[in-house]
Amino acid sequence: MKAVHMLTTVDSDTLDLSAHIRGGDRITWGQGTGEPLKLIERLVEQRSAIGDVEVFLGISLVDTFRSEHFDHIRLISYGAVGTNAKFVRTGEMDVLPCHFSAVPNLIGSGQFPIDVVFAQISPPGPNGTHSFGFCNDYLPIAMSRARVVIAEINTNVPWVYQDVPFDEELVTLAIESDEPVAPYEPVRPGALETQIAFHIASRIEDGATIQYGIGGIPPAVLKALEGHRDLGLHSGLVSDEAVDLIEAGVITNARKPIHRGKSVGAVAFGGDKFKNFVHANPNFEMHQSTSTHGAATLSQITNLVSVNSALEVDLYGQVNAEQIGTKYLGAIGGQVDFMHAASTHSDGLSIIAMPATLGKSGRGRITDKLAGPLVTTARADVDLVITEFGIADLRGKTANERARALIDIASPEHRDRLLASWNE
Repeated sequence: MKAVHMLTTVDSDTLDLSAHIRGGDRITWGQGTGEPLKLIERLVEQRSAIGDVEVFLGISLVDTFRSEHFDHIRLISYGAVGTNAKFVRTGEMDVLPCHFSAVPNLIGSGQFPIDVVFAQISPPGPNGTHSFGFCNDYLPIAMSRARVVIAEINTNVPWVYQDVPFDEELVTLAIESDEPVAPYEPVRPGALETQIAFHIASRIEDGATIQYGIGGIPPAVLKALEGHRDLGLHSGLVSDEAVDLIEAGVITNARKPIHRGKSVGAVAFGGDKFKNFVHANPNFEMHQSTSTHGAATLSQITNLVSVNSALEVDLYGQVNAEQIGTKYLGAIGGQVDFMHAASTHSDGLSIIAMPATLGKSGRGRITDKLAGPLVTTARADVDLVITEFGIADLRGKTANERARALIDIASPEHRDRLLASWNE
């Protein structure tokens, strides 16, 4: 063993996880580009020696897990996003239904305890400490409550400024890696997404602070904002496309009520462009999700524009972002956290954006009745619903007016049926 900047490192090839992880433990690690891939591989390889464990997994971008690994590993997540979707579909992953802002509190209170944390971190940065790099979110609170913390120091992880410095004293031991991080391939927007993004951009004013979700529409929205000025960025998810706007001088954070001059995120989905831009950049910070998604912080961002998607919206304006029939396809995530906050300010705006129809089936996504049993976002938290056919501004409208505004942006072949259903 050798001491490197306070962390005790061992050779990853000789790492014996069974010496640190007990049967019955619950393990978590970073999500998105922040997954510690070498430690996950060691867990899979050594699962029989360790015994039965649970893994709380955020959005995963890799295919490390296979069905045969679930002889000793049970998966839990807050949603069916990324490669998690197939495991939720097959019943091999349980879903923890909660707002993303609630995850740190559930861990911290012991209602959803974490015993072991795998943390992918950067090499020491300018001040001699490590950082989480691509993923901060709920890892700090998990580390503070865990019995064991094992770090994977990866040379491909950038050193990023954080709201709270990485606490090296909580690390039990570490391994070193120079392997590529989890790859992220953004969805390339087509003509449909571009048209929706055009509508969205037309309602975003200069100086607004932007939050965006995952999928094909956000990249198109960020592209459509290239002509705007002095935008701010405060988002749970941050990606390569945001870097383009920062470098172009569109995102300056000059008018943000808090964290002025700084872009803020919790989880990164990015490649080399993101890595190179954020490394030791004092104008970019990765915060814990208690900061990015917390009500105390969001209540101060009076110019917040929240852009999220959905599976469907009914004629009352209720949003289903999770389930169609018996198929669980999405997540609560941070949608409600951001949309509620954005809708409560006169200068804020909560937006649901989606194509008018669902895939090849042609099923209408503006619907008289939600296809699943779940309502993700309440109708009172939705300001605008946007499809390629236009914008339904629900603010200040009665239930009847809202329904008719939503019917107007439904796919034309569904409008007569929707109107007849509403009139009944």
